[in-house]
Amino acid sequence: MDSPPEPMPIDHAESIVNALGDGAYVLDADRNRAFVNDRLREVTGFDEAVLHGKHPERLVEEGYWSAETGDRYRAAVERVLAGDAADERVQLTTTLADGREVTTETRLTPIERDGSVVGAVGVIRDVTDRVERERELKRLNERLERLAGFLSHDLRNPLSVARGYVNLARDTGEKEGLAAAEDALDRIEAMIDEALVMARDPADIETADAAVDLADLAADCLESGDFGDRPADADLVVEDPGPVTGDPMLLRRAVGNLIGNAFDHGGDAVTVRVGVDERGVYVADDGPGLPDDAAASDAAGRTDELVDFGVSRGGGIGIGLAIVERVAAAHGWTLEIDESAEGGFRATLVGAEPTA
Repeated sequence: MDSPPEPMPIDHAESIVNALGDGAYVLDADRNRAFVNDRLREVTGFDEAVLHGKHPERLVEEGYWSAETGDRYRAAVERVLAGDAADERVQLTTTLADGREVTTETRLTPIERDGSVVGAVGVIRDVTDRVERERELKRLNERLERLAGFLSHDLRNPLSVARGYVNLARDTGEKEGLAAAEDALDRIEAMIDEALVMARDPADIETADAAVDLADLAADCLESGDFGDRPADADLVVEDPGPVTGDPMLLRRAVGNLIGNAFDHGGDAVTVRVGVDERGVYVADDGPGLPDDAAASDAAGRTDELVDFGVSRGGGIGIGLAIVERVAAAHGWTLEIDESAEGGFRATLVGAEPTA
């Protein structure tokens, strides 16, 4: 019977590592890199002192790894060196010498001699593209799940209204309710348009550059009723009618949602102001302002919690501000949310410019 092969010593491991096409290295029992191959030198651009330093302490010290990344690597390699794992895979984010950031997967396997672990081999593969594809797929799945929930839940109300009035007309011959049924169908159509905007990446949304008069746009939003009912004592003031340059349909959707949001949350006697200034197109009101439990605004002045898809502050469908942000991104603008001069709510499409 043949005797088992001798465990592979570190110097033999070096020969194998040097022949690999991937970046690879040999660690000794104290987590010092005893050997690195040329591919690792080429890819990282690190100097020899870093490449052969104690791992992961030197990479963390030089800023190539975060402390959290270093802790995860150390835990994985120490399991291998302790003989607790025959194979460890750990995903790490590394800043290279030229400043680029990559995501890698390192496979760690033990090197044994006389039944004891005397080191480890690390083989590194760049998985940046794969990880980005997985993240994009995850974002797409989350978006589709939210859209499916929105379409299956929120379309039911106007659909039930339309069906009810149509059935009533069929049973009684009375046609007065058909106008309400038509309104419900128009609302369904508007909601589907919003869903289509949310389903696309902003970079994939085609925009047209046209001169859009804000006064005409605001009047159309009121007359259509697509963006909610105007309270009896509410007032809409167009302070600067523009025109501004943007896609007419998308801009109407964004400004209309902001006007509707102000009517929904601003109170019975809210005054809503629409205009364009040096920052961009704005919609502001003198209502109660930002919710008390809103997340703290970020450096851009935008409250992230409020623009999350599916977030509603008053029982609505919860995509109004998300639509506005998507429209802004499609134009290369940003949405900023802050307090108005009257202490109410103000949203600005920063980057929207008056037509020259």
